[in-house]
Amino acid sequence: METTQKVCVLAYDGLCTFEYSIAVEIFGLARPEIENWYECEIVAAEPGSLRGLGHVVIETDLGLEALEDADTIIIPGWRGADEPIPGPLKQALIKANAAGKRIASICSGVFVLAQCGLLDGAKVTTHWRYVDELREKFPDTFVDPNVLFVEHGNIITSAGSAAGIDMCLHLIRADFGRAVTNSVARRLVIPAFREGGQAQYISHPVAKYAEGSIAPIMDEIREKLDFEWDIDSLAKLANTSPRTLQRRFKDATGHSPHAWLTLERIELVKDLLETTNLNIQQIANVAGLKTPETLRHHFKRIAGTSPTTYRSKFNPHKEDTA
Repeated sequence: METTQKVCVLAYDGLCTFEYSIAVEIFGLARPEIENWYECEIVAAEPGSLRGLGHVVIETDLGLEALEDADTIIIPGWRGADEPIPGPLKQALIKANAAGKRIASICSGVFVLAQCGLLDGAKVTTHWRYVDELREKFPDTFVDPNVLFVEHGNIITSAGSAAGIDMCLHLIRADFGRAVTNSVARRLVIPAFREGGQAQYISHPVAKYAEGSIAPIMDEIREKLDFEWDIDSLAKLANTSPRTLQRRFKDATGHSPHAWLTLERIELVKDLLETTNLNIQQIANVAGLKTPETLRHHFKRIAGTSPTTYRSKFNPHKEDTA
């Protein structure tokens, strides 16, 4: 990122401390190893005491006017689905949205955005406990309960509590790229990508620990993803039987060898889309997927988007050849 972006985290009375802490830890912690890391500020959403769970008291000199200089606004979980939001906060968020600022909510923070009228017609998510209530109160909003986060234009919503970490890593991925995201994830001792009912854009997760002899085998396969691997050639490389190899891969990765290989190939495709100007046929050859049709099929299935859309999002300066 060429310039430092400002992230404003909202604080209010009745604060959801965990969700608030996620944003402050990820964006507010100094990371001198990363050039132009975020400037993080705490903004009071209302006057008076700002108390959170665990008898935490937040003190800040910044009011809602600070949102005018924000690039990203983070809304932690709101104090209650039935709790109205203060009028000045509503107006400030409507103004911020109109200015194109990125606004992200964690867990029940989605109710703040909904009360502002910013989610009409939008696809969003929230904690599974609030899905039915959100649908009932705001029927013009499409609520997807099966994802960890959803991006709709400049608004991003996350599912419950810890899913806010996944969402924050997604924001870092969009701003700084894959390498920085993985660096932050490792420091947090978490994967940069969590599998589930969603297809995030976060690339190349921190690898699961692979026991025994399977780790060097996986490394060798990664170096030769363009090779036409099948179960017999994989088993020969591992000097074991296909059945034993299947078991070892399942234990180490949670996937069959074929499924793991496809995931690794798509990770390489993401990297090439982001860092090169190779066309889709060239990328398919390098990644061992052979044809653009096969590449697009697996990419859509795994990443939840097309190679063209991915490249335009994470590598907008490259020629559209996907």
